[in-house]
Amino acid sequence: MTGRKRGIARRVALYGVAGVVVAGAVWYGVGDRKTRDAGMSGVAPAGAALSASVGGTPTSTVPGVGASGLPPTLAGSTAPRLPLDAHGHLAKVVAVRGFFDYFLTARNQLRPVELDALVERTIAAQLDGTVAQREALEVWKRYRAYFAELAKLPNGGTVDNKLDLPALQLVLDQRATIASRTLGDWSEPFFGAEQKLQRYDLARLKIIRDRSLTEDQKAAGLAALEQQLPADQRAGLEQQKAHDDAIAQIDKVWQSNATPAEMRAQLVQTLGPEAAERVVKMRQADNAWHAKYNEYAVQRAQIDAQNLSTQDRDAQVAQLRQRYFTEPGDALRAASLDRDSASTHTQ
Repeated sequence: MTGRKRGIARRVALYGVAGVVVAGAVWYGVGDRKTRDAGMSGVAPAGAALSASVGGTPTSTVPGVGASGLPPTLAGSTAPRLPLDAHGHLAKVVAVRGFFDYFLTARNQLRPVELDALVERTIAAQLDGTVAQREALEVWKRYRAYFAELAKLPNGGTVDNKLDLPALQLVLDQRATIASRTLGDWSEPFFGAEQKLQRYDLARLKIIRDRSLTEDQKAAGLAALEQQLPADQRAGLEQQKAHDDAIAQIDKVWQSNATPAEMRAQLVQTLGPEAAERVVKMRQADNAWHAKYNEYAVQRAQIDAQNLSTQDRDAQVAQLRQRYFTEPGDALRAASLDRDSASTHTQ
């Protein structure tokens, strides 16, 4: 499976199949962050309505959203409920991050102000006029700041070489520092459990790659390491295995080049009808995007054939790219594929 397909499959598995959960270990890159965190501009109309699923009228004039008031990635789904504590305040639990992550799956389809507006309207639909509404808006602001800071790190705070253990350690430390600085006391409920599991995974890798240990010593070390985890963390490993199994199933169906009906039939029994439908829709959207990219690539090749200066060629390609890819993030995605293609041809 190609990197783009695996990224889509993982997003579906984490956000649509396995529920809104603690998502994306650091070595997964948290979903192509370099594209998703790219700066985007635009203003969402003040009257743009929210989906009926969160209490609005199913009409919208916001670019990138359909008649339901939601972008394609979220169409047909319902935002999770924000949890409250016994006193009516926003509960400091990971489910709050799950609420925000639900919307972040559509980050490529909305400009930042549009995404903010959608989140704010959904919060208002659930918590209008309460202290928890103000708290949720503040946490969303902090969460966006977290991603903005991550984007400033080399490679967006990801590691290309997953076997470079010192680099993995550095990135884990950097991300923890940024989370603490931007999220404050929300850092622990948002990322505490995830960071512990990531450090556990890193410790496992260190044992596995330690050439001074025999196989028996490695097995004993791994068993002892797992026992150091709290019971709920060990249960989390089982949950992660279920997520991985779901991802593997989606990968298998994706590789089979099944029709939408066949894909839906293969996935609905184990993933449920809503998750299966989301997989199908994302596959169809991905196919449509790449059909557009192929048309663009033909015209880009015509520009390349003109033997222009590098500056003129780049300017014309940039204009062509912006003409074809008007949705936020799509031009960056196309540019990334252009670089991959150029790299392949020069090897």
